[in-house]
Order: sequence, then C-alpha cells, then structure tokens
Amino acid sequence: MKIALVSEYYYPLLGGITEHVHNLAGALSRKGHEVTVITHNLKPRKHHHYPDEPLNFTVERFGRGIPIYSNGSFARVTLGKSLGDDLQRYFEREKFDVIHAHSPLTPILPLVAIRRSNAPVTVGTFHTYFDRSHGYGLLKKKASEHMEMMDGRIVVSDACTEALSRYFKAEYRVIPNGVDTNSFRPDAPVLPEFDDGKVNILFVGRFDPRNGLKTMIEAFRLVKRQYDNCRLIVVGDGPLRPYYRSLIDKDIAGDIHFAGLINGARPSYYSSADIYCTPCTKASFGVVLLEAMASGTPIVASDINGYRLVMDDNEQGILVPEGEAAGFAEGLMRLLKDPELRQRMGQAGRRKAVDVFSWDLVASRVEKYYMELLGRKMVVFTDEPALEKIFALND
Repeated sequence: MKIALVSEYYYPLLGGITEHVHNLAGALSRKGHEVTVITHNLKPRKHHHYPDEPLNFTVERFGRGIPIYSNGSFARVTLGKSLGDDLQRYFEREKFDVIHAHSPLTPILPLVAIRRSNAPVTVGTFHTYFDRSHGYGLLKKKASEHMEMMDGRIVVSDACTEALSRYFKAEYRVIPNGVDTNSFRPDAPVLPEFDDGKVNILFVGRFDPRNGLKTMIEAFRLVKRQYDNCRLIVVGDGPLRPYYRSLIDKDIAGDIHFAGLINGARPSYYSSADIYCTPCTKASFGVVLLEAMASGTPIVASDINGYRLVMDDNEQGILVPEGEAAGFAEGLMRLLKDPELRQRMGQAGRRKAVDVFSWDLVASRVEKYYMELLGRKMVVFTDEPALEKIFALND
C-alpha cells in the first residue's frame, strides 16, 4: 500500500505524537509499504532534534508551523497561503491508498488533509484526552462533518473514546501507542555521570503545566527530608523553564539535574534511572510510561485514565492521586527503600511492553485496520495488482 501519515507533530519537534508517527512510519515501511510522513516546516532552532538513524520512508513538508497554547500544552498549527491547494495537487500526483491524519480534528494541517483527501481510505488517529472542549461545543456541526469524512477512526485508548463520545457518535477502533523495545531496554548503556551510587529519579516531559513538573519538584523536596541519597533528573524543556527553576530551594538544587531536550540518548536516561516518575494530570495514554516499562524502570505515576490503561497499580509501578505531592513522595519512598520491589516491578514492566506494546505488534493492528477499511470499499479499486496485494495481506 501507499500510505500518507499527516501530522502537525514530527521532528524536529519532540513529543509523544512525533514518536508515534515516526515509529509507525518505520514499522509500516518494514512491512513493505510505501510510506510518506506529511508535516510542516519549522524555522531551525538550536534545541530542535532529528532522528539519529536513516529513514526508510519519505518526509514531505508544507506550510509553516507556529506555536499556540491549548489544553494545558504548547501545540502547533500549520499556516500557508496555498496550503489546501498544494496538498490537493500533491495527493492527486501521488495517488495514496490511505491518507492517515493524526489528531484529525485539530487545526490546521490534519483538517485540510481530510478535506482534500482523494484516497480510497481516509483514517484519523485521536491521541488526546480532554475533559471538555469549548471548540467542539461551539463548532460541533463543522467538526461532525470532518468526522464523517473519515472512513476509519483510531483512538490510542478508551480514555480518548470517552472524551470524543461526549461530542460525536461514531465508531472508534482502539489501537494503542507502541514502543521500540529494541532501543528502550534494561541493558541500554548507563550514563557515567549518574552512575555514582545515588538513586536516580527520572522525569521526562515538555515543560507544560499538565505534565506536573511543579508537583514533581514538590515531591522531591519532601523525599529529600527522609532520603538524602537520591537525585532528580529532569529531561525536557519549554518556555516555562525559568518558572520551574524558581521553585527549587537552594538546599536541593545540587541534586536536581536539568538535562534539557534529549532525543537519541533517551534510552540511556531510562536505564540510568532507578525510578521513573510522572505527575501528569492529562494523558490519553502515556508514551513515556511505555518507554520506562520497556527499559525495566519501575514507575510512580498519576492515577489517571490514560495511565491506568497502560500499567497496573502495584505491578509495573505505583499509581498516585493526581496533583498530590505528598502522595508522590510516599510512592517514591516506598520504592527508594525497597530495591527488590523496584527490580520486580521493572521486570513486570519489561514483559508487558514486549508482549503487548512493541511497534511490530501495534503496526500489524494498524495495517489490518487499513485492509479492513479498504475491503469495505473494494468497488473503488480498478487496479488488479493493488487488489492482489490486498488479498495477499489478508491471507
């Protein structure tokens, strides 16, 4: 099949959707499909990152990406005077079998791709959980039109279905995020600067309010009063960095390491960590949980819908009521004092990541869904080789 994955989020931006799109494109390409990632252009900046490994798929860029603040996070939208026409001409030339938009009801690139799609099958993947959406409430009719333009709708968790069902009646297929279990693994190289006998607590995430770095710092302050031989490693960055740094007392500043934005070295940060902690308050799934689990790192995480669908409380880690610094400190202390518990939970996380969430397994489910949708619309195919390929993949 010839597949286009359309996303506002792709390298050089870092984040969960970027990782999802990148790994899905790679996995589908390894299965023999011709894959193109369609995204926007960004003005290069020093903190931007690109994949370390050669790509086995194509990347095409349209328009210009600009930042906006939405749903407790810094998002991106694509602008361009002729964006719609440029995409339409590209689609007409390339003749994709599947056009797959990620976050398909968010402005602007995914929406335009859905409207201009000429592919036999148009699919959308919803990545985000939200409590309420003023935009969907005000523009429900228009959003419903775009929802009906899609032949298939994927959600990464039941939490996404719950959020969307408040506004739209539609069929959704749950296909979770995946994780590269070959890169994220317990025996990834340990970073020597953190291999000094201190117990390492890791936080990974953009410096958005919903990711809970404030709660993380407060919890670490409480932990240090009881357990001195530990360090907090913070991986991530964002416009709020000066604010979060201002929250750190002098007596704990020496044990909080800000690593900045990290891309290729992330597996080593997880393998260097004894505990992964995420006090995030809004998440539909939690790619960072999968990375920690695949790395064999036990977890202390917010007890929210998206995380409960990934990890089991007291199996791969400990779930804590969201926003409670004292609760996170208690969970961290439980693991800090019990190395055997850390080891047991880490091993359980690795097993679940490999058995349920590896990208080969997840991409196979996406591929099968494409085939199912194409099968429903066989009448649009006149190309016999394409039909033969579909039948072969379904055997």
